[in-house]
Order: sequence, then C-alpha cells, then structure tokens
Amino acid sequence: MSEFDIPKLIHEYEIGGERLRNAVKGLTLDDMLQYAVPGTWSIQEIVIHMMDSDLIGTDRMKRVAAMENPTLIGYDESAFVHKLFPADQSTEDALTVFDLNRRLWAQVMKKFPPEAFNRIGQHNERGQVTLGAMLTMYVKHLDHHLKFIVDKREKLGKLMW
Repeated sequence: MSEFDIPKLIHEYEIGGERLRNAVKGLTLDDMLQYAVPGTWSIQEIVIHMMDSDLIGTDRMKRVAAMENPTLIGYDESAFVHKLFPADQSTEDALTVFDLNRRLWAQVMKKFPPEAFNRIGQHNERGQVTLGAMLTMYVKHLDHHLKFIVDKREKLGKLMW
C-alpha cells in the first residue's frame, strides 16, 4: 500500500489526544469561550467539534473495517455546534473522550494487515472512501483545527510557548 504510510498515520492519529490537550493547556473557561474573531468558532466549540467528529469518524472507520461496502452518512457540523450546547459541555471530559477514543481505535488498527486499509465504504456526500483515506483525513482534520486554536490563542495573548 504505497499510497499511505500506515504505521506513521496510526501513530499520528494515536497521539492526537495529547496534541489537542496540549493546545488548550493553560486556558481558562473564559478563554475557551471567547470569539477571537466574530463569526468563527470558539476554542471550546473546536474541542467539542473534534470530539464529535472523531466519534463519528471512528464509527465510520469501524464500519468500513468490519462490513462490506457500508453506507456512511454525513452530518452538519455547524448544526452540531449551534444546537448541541458546546459551551455547556465539559472541556476536560471532551478531551478525555477524544484521547481515549483515538488510543483505543489505534490499538485495533495496528492489528490490521496492510490490505485492510484498502477496504471501502460509500459516503452519501463524498462517494467511495477507503479506510486509509479516512485515517489520513482524520489526522489532517486535527492538524487543520490545531492551526485555528494556535491563531485564537495568539489573538487572546495566550501563546502556547
């Protein structure tokens, strides 16, 4: 499977919880709830979104790994943020769920033979997707949102280092 470096991707996926936790380390609840730029998500909303997205993503990956060409359903991430009260959810619990979910699923993926990452599912919005492509997408998804957290921290004057 030359398209993906599976061991590296699994490792990056597995340490994602630690990376997300470190990105918000030292922030107060008030910091987490600030809108550094109007019309964008708060850091708290990003953390809750990452947890929601990863739980859905893991379900999708499990379906592809265990079922024959399963249907994978999309969701409206903005509706989740706007209607499911992310400001009232525990940041610590969300970070713990995100971390544990990633570490547990990584342990399973490490047992798969390389060809398992070629298994496919049918996403109702994106079409055919492979397990390897989904793993790559969820690794990149965290990187994408960590950039926003770093930017928001800078705007709040709360640099990470």
